[in-house]
Amino acid sequence: MESRPRPVGAARTLVRTAPVIGLSLCLGLVVGPTAEASVAVPPARAAAPVTVTVLNGDFAQPAFTGVNTSANPYAWSVGSTSGTGTTGGVWRWNAATGGHPGGLIAAMLRLPTEATHGLKQRLRGVRRGAQVTVTYDESPSVSNSCTAAALEKGQTYTVQGEGGSLTNQTTLPTTEKLPSNYWKPAWRTGVALTFTAAANEPLLTFASTVPAAQNASGNCGPLITNVRATQEPPPVDKTIPAGSLPTSEAFYGNDRRTAADAVAYCNGAANRCTFTAEDDYSFSYYAPARVAAETYFNCTRNTLNRTRPVSTANRSYGDLPAASGLPGSGTGTPTNMAQQYTQGTGLNPAWNTAQTHNVNEIVQPAEASWIETQASRQRTEGWFDATTKATDPNYDWRLHTVIDHPSTNLSDRLYQRTGPLTASEKQRCQSDRPNAPTPVGAITPAGAER
Repeated sequence: MESRPRPVGAARTLVRTAPVIGLSLCLGLVVGPTAEASVAVPPARAAAPVTVTVLNGDFAQPAFTGVNTSANPYAWSVGSTSGTGTTGGVWRWNAATGGHPGGLIAAMLRLPTEATHGLKQRLRGVRRGAQVTVTYDESPSVSNSCTAAALEKGQTYTVQGEGGSLTNQTTLPTTEKLPSNYWKPAWRTGVALTFTAAANEPLLTFASTVPAAQNASGNCGPLITNVRATQEPPPVDKTIPAGSLPTSEAFYGNDRRTAADAVAYCNGAANRCTFTAEDDYSFSYYAPARVAAETYFNCTRNTLNRTRPVSTANRSYGDLPAASGLPGSGTGTPTNMAQQYTQGTGLNPAWNTAQTHNVNEIVQPAEASWIETQASRQRTEGWFDATTKATDPNYDWRLHTVIDHPSTNLSDRLYQRTGPLTASEKQRCQSDRPNAPTPVGAITPAGAER
């Protein structure tokens, strides 16, 4: 019997013309490092839109008394950036003064001369690639700081979803002033914006573009309320290799933060964060088959029956900082985040594994025998969220990550393959024995000393 390594990916199965005898053994074997996921045809989009939670979309929180307030609404960021904690942004008008037909509080977009104050929120639960539709209600300002010239042609503002184009909008005009000295609103309901999300939790932004000459030092701007959203989630993509997983993303309220910042928070205490898997985007699968160890050729005239050891190894994939104790470090360290992952998924995987199994091989004369393995894998996509929610969601941590590791639910697959020799392999089996020539002449007798 001759033994030599066969490179991974060699076209062994493509050149066999006779039926291949395959023995499939599910031995719980863990296969060597595999980066590819099984290819699958993505399903069609969801038949019906899914509701997206817009936090404080009617601007009721924090509650206030009186006609209006400059206290920024919870869950919304106000300012020229998406930063939290900025002040002096939008105003909010009570239901009586704002005059919304549904009795809702209205936010007034402002454009002071020194800076643009936008109104921004990340749409929680929306994935990159989703088709998002946002609806809201708009009206020109009711502020008694507005002049008739500022309202007679409506007021301008922009609205944009991250991934969509910047859309210029103009409200209906208003020309009537009420006895209270506030302007009469002119509500347009159900204004719609549709875009394709370019990121997870895309940022939705409203900003006034009222000219400074009509803006009365920022105290005259269009009104927004009743913000709602739906999405058509993208199909699950099972073609992404384990070695090319999406980058982990961290958010603090509406701000982007580094994954290390979120890990530092979640890892600070056992129950600091809760992990929730996105079931529609988490799945078990088999990695593509790989050739394990050598290919053996039976150049003898007898059937060979032998036992061969097959050693394989498997690893996990991810990009979280080592402190998390999760892939990519994959150390198996019992950190708080590792426990949060286990509690949230019910899985307790071994991140890096290695095993050796003995396989009984029967190789017929003039046949080759080799072993193929298929690793069982688990891909889990989900969120670490702050367990205790802040009063204002602008101060909550969220961390999105994708982890790919050896499956705890499926057995690995081990195949013994046999097949006829190729032409070149037959030629090798028939080659002359590699003996040295006899040290005497062809006609010279061999003597004791020769």
